[in-house]
This record gives sequence, C-alpha cells and structure tokens, in this order.
Amino acid sequence: MPATHQNLLMTTDRRCFTPSRATARTGCLVLALLAVPAWSQFPSTSSTVAATFSAEIDAICPEAVREAAELRSRMKTPRVHAPPTRPALREYLLLMEKQDQEARMFLTSSGLRINPSGPESVRMREVDSANLKRLKHIVTQDGFPTAEMVGLDGVGAAWLLTVHAAGDPDFQENVLKLTKEHVRRGEVGSDQVALLTDDLLSARGKPQRYGTNFVMRDGELKPAPMEDEANVDKRRRAAGLGTLASYACILRVMYGSPTSRTPGSSDASE
Repeated sequence: MPATHQNLLMTTDRRCFTPSRATARTGCLVLALLAVPAWSQFPSTSSTVAATFSAEIDAICPEAVREAAELRSRMKTPRVHAPPTRPALREYLLLMEKQDQEARMFLTSSGLRINPSGPESVRMREVDSANLKRLKHIVTQDGFPTAEMVGLDGVGAAWLLTVHAAGDPDFQENVLKLTKEHVRRGEVGSDQVALLTDDLLSARGKPQRYGTNFVMRDGELKPAPMEDEANVDKRRRAAGLGTLASYACILRVMYGSPTSRTPGSSDASE
C-alpha cells in the first residue's frame, strides 16, 4: 500500500473510534476498524481490504491523498532506540495489541451493523477490560512506556490500548498528561492526541474539538457536535490532521455512504 494511503488509514482508524464507548451510547454510530499494521497478521484480509481502500480513496478523495502526502512530509521523525531497554515489556505490549486487534476482526465484515450484546462485541469488551487492567499496572509501575524502553512499536501498542480503554476516561486523560514529552519527541503523534482528546470530550458530554467523531444523521455520516466549527480546520492542521472535508470523504469510503460502499458493508440506519 502506498505510504500516503497507509498514513491516511492510520489517521482515520488506528484510534480511531472507540467501539466499547460508542456501543454504550444510545444512538451513537459504532465506527471501528483494525489498525493498518495488524492487517499483516491476517493475510486473507490484508490484500483485499487495504487494496480496496487504497483504490477507492485515490478515485474518490484525491484531495485527501494530496493532504496526507503534505502532512507526512512535515511529520517529526523520532530517534530510533535499538535495542529497547525493556524487551520483555515490549513483547508483552505487542501481545496485548495482537489480542486487541484479533478481538476486532469481526468489525471488518460487519459494516455499520454491530450488535452490542453479540458474542463478538462481548469478547471485545472483555479483552479491552483485561488489557486496561494490565496497562494501568504498567503505567503505575513504570510510567507510560517510552521508545527507549519498548521501541516505537511498543509505544504504539500502549497508545492503542489506551485509546480502547474507553471505560476509564480518567486513565486516558492521565495518559494525555504523561505523554507530553512523548509528543515532543515524536513518539506519539499530535494527530493521535487530537483523536483521543475528542473521545474524552465526547465521553463527558462536551463538544469535540477536532471533528474526529462522526455519527449517522439522515442516512449520512456527519461530524458530532463540535466547538467553534468555523475554525476546526485550523485546529486540525495544527494537530497534523487533514481538513474536515477530506476526513469525511475517507470515512464515507471506508464505512459506506449513499454514494460510496465498501465490500461487506451495508446501508446504515439508526
């Protein structure tokens, strides 16, 4: 997959939407897919899903692809630490990430129709709960893992687990405070901070800041309420995100809309 497409899908989907929180909110659309790196663990979905999204984004969202290339050129490249000083902890985090992604495999074929009480959803919440308990222990004991400790992939795994710790927004908020230096070093992207910030605001019944959460209204994916909507693209650019219009285009390609459908998805309705 071209690097720009991988960057696009990472931005829209690695955090991206928090299914465990979304399923608990009446009328909230559940939007979740796998992190791009995890597709490589499942060859049967890797080529078809990634290639389909790449081709459709090229055709339907050319401005989003252009923006992604520009944003990628401005990304801070973190210093690579090799080998990690805590290799066992890195392996533990990567194992939890693998379990997290395996528990979400069903989302790739469910379209926008997810049963919160179904066995797959129950299993996903069980995995998230167990991972949260382990991650909280790690953070209490060692702080939030750094690239020096666990490598960049280990930091990414810890961040993904934090994103899916939707049942404990206080913990998520604490991680945001603990990772300010991670962001400065480029170990955690400012775009990922924006995504989690919107999650936390939404969880507390406040308008989102960056327009990363979408809901289904009148058969269309539309942004959830946000503060100072007129200036949202300024805030998005400062956080390393593309414009709201490009983001919406990508989401509609990935999750389906009246004008764009992905394989395995179906019309969504509340």
